[in-house]
Amino acid sequence: MANKLMVQHKFKLNGLYKTPEGKILKVVLSEVYNLRCFESVDGKLVGPMIKIHPESDLANALVEV
Repeated sequence: MANKLMVQHKFKLNGLYKTPEGKILKVVLSEVYNLRCFESVDGKLVGPMIKIHPESDLANALVEV
């Protein structure tokens, strides 16, 4: 079996991650094909759901806070 990305090990459920632009995202669901996140502002989730592919450049640039 080829190396399979374990998304749940890389991104913690309900974890907060900072984007290169400085936004804080909260991961509400981590699947093999999507990270489903919301922007977090002052501890509140705002805006529409953001879907990020877990192997994308953006996902690799996220820093846990």
